[in-house]
Amino acid sequence: MRVKELVEDFINRVSDLKKANFDKGIIKTKYEIKGIKTKQIDDFSKSLIKIGVNFEQLPLENYEEILLAGCFISHLKIEAKEKIKMFEKLLPFIDNWGTCDMIVSRLKNLESEKQYFEELLNKDNPYYIRVGIVWLMKFVLKKDLKRIIILINDVKNQDYYVKMAISWCNAEAIINDYNFMYDFLQKIKDVFIRNKSIQKAVESYRIDTNKKNSLKKLKI
Repeated sequence: MRVKELVEDFINRVSDLKKANFDKGIIKTKYEIKGIKTKQIDDFSKSLIKIGVNFEQLPLENYEEILLAGCFISHLKIEAKEKIKMFEKLLPFIDNWGTCDMIVSRLKNLESEKQYFEELLNKDNPYYIRVGIVWLMKFVLKKDLKRIIILINDVKNQDYYVKMAISWCNAEAIINDYNFMYDFLQKIKDVFIRNKSIQKAVESYRIDTNKKNSLKKLKI
């Protein structure tokens, strides 16, 4: 059986119309959504690697196939530079927060290539920028918090999903370095990013009540 047929067979077997309809309500993409749990896709990607499938053989025609390709890349035992080259081919297919966040959160052990993700912050495509922000937040923020926060807050793109990613990253930074971020928040002029960063931090169980009350006072 060819790889394309193998993937199609998997999708037809496990797709769920109810989940597909739910996902369509929260994910805006030009690709068809079939409705499959991420863990099922992740496990299937590992099985493809075991039988020697190459990345180039994978179809990229719907939402789940794009997610499958991202999971496939994440599990490959190859050099970081080779993984980035492969990811570059997948990047143009990422057109929504779902594939961005689910794929990027799996791209571990690529810290040697962090410049690649930092350079994505300068792109025009909002999802390229979001990929950069989410990866830096997941894998570099705790080690280099002040520099990363300044870097992402310098992003000028006004797309909603870019600003949400910045706010998410800021909230994570508040949890990890409250004192620095308390001062930094007061310098953020973008009302949406400032307020959303505070909201996301306040919603976290990782910050105590007194700090939450102080943060609320910084809302515009």
